[in-house]
Amino acid sequence: MAKAKKLPSGSWNVRVYSHTDSTGKQIYESFTASSKREAEVLAARYKADIDKRRTEDITIGQAVSNYLEANKNVLSPSTIYGYTKDSKRFETINHLKIRKLTSNDLQSYISYLVDQGLSPKTVKNTYGLLRTVLTFCGVDKNFVIHLPSNPKKRKFAPENEQITALYNNANHKMKIAISLAAFHSLRRGEISGLKYGDLKGNTLYIHSDVVKSADGKTWVHKEIPKTEVSNRTIFLSESEVELIGKGNPDEYIVNLTPGSIGTNFYNLKKKVGVEIRFHDLRVYFASISVAMGMSETTLAHLGGWREGSQVMKEHYQKPIMSVDEGYANKMNNYFENMKRNMK
Repeated sequence: MAKAKKLPSGSWNVRVYSHTDSTGKQIYESFTASSKREAEVLAARYKADIDKRRTEDITIGQAVSNYLEANKNVLSPSTIYGYTKDSKRFETINHLKIRKLTSNDLQSYISYLVDQGLSPKTVKNTYGLLRTVLTFCGVDKNFVIHLPSNPKKRKFAPENEQITALYNNANHKMKIAISLAAFHSLRRGEISGLKYGDLKGNTLYIHSDVVKSADGKTWVHKEIPKTEVSNRTIFLSESEVELIGKGNPDEYIVNLTPGSIGTNFYNLKKKVGVEIRFHDLRVYFASISVAMGMSETTLAHLGGWREGSQVMKEHYQKPIMSVDEGYANKMNNYFENMKRNMK
């Protein structure tokens, strides 16, 4: 356990390792008190409770409940909601004791999920949560299992004509939402969290998010974005500033929940006859940026990705057919001129 540190405020703080999440990031609990002794006592109690849970041979169902309870104040409400939904798939194995689990148990469970018709991504996410829970409870066995592979699909980013059609047929609020997503790579939650106080001249400060509550029944405004690198400033054109207009600093710019943005976009794309998701607008932004020669560092910073992110490279930098065709035609013309000198 780390030593207590005195904060500038005069209080004392102790951080205690909790667990390592599915991405490999170490998660810590923080304990702050007016005295060094009190902070250390709070931290020691927490560590003793964690150590006790890690030595118990409890069931998977109990382990999941312990994990969610211990992390309800650390993870975002939407993450807790998502984990709670995913954990319902453990129904057939909730009775198994965590310290008696074998590779065969887990492989049989994975095969069961596949037989249920779940996608490879859903199976991987479900197993990822289970491994996180087991690690949290001190089960560090190197299980030998095989997960289903994702079929490789070549996917193109939206075309300019599709974005134009959507924008031209949208109402005022959705025009703002589409513009911020397609031209500045904002997520639905980031768009919902924007207030007029975040707009200064032609710069818009992205620092908040709107997410599902832990029970999934309401939407919650968070004063922190989805990830650390999502905290950023974007630069608007004059027409975008005019589109957004002016309002009370505490007034929401779009004033729609992420769910409402999704519903409005679904109805809009059906009306226009365009088969893309709202999230594909971020794909469009990344793909256009690459076609324009923007550096990965700048793209990551403006788009809210971590520099060098494989997610950005694999899921967002997609080819645009019309751009590919344009470059291909230029190459063909070059080679045709070259061929004229060939015998």
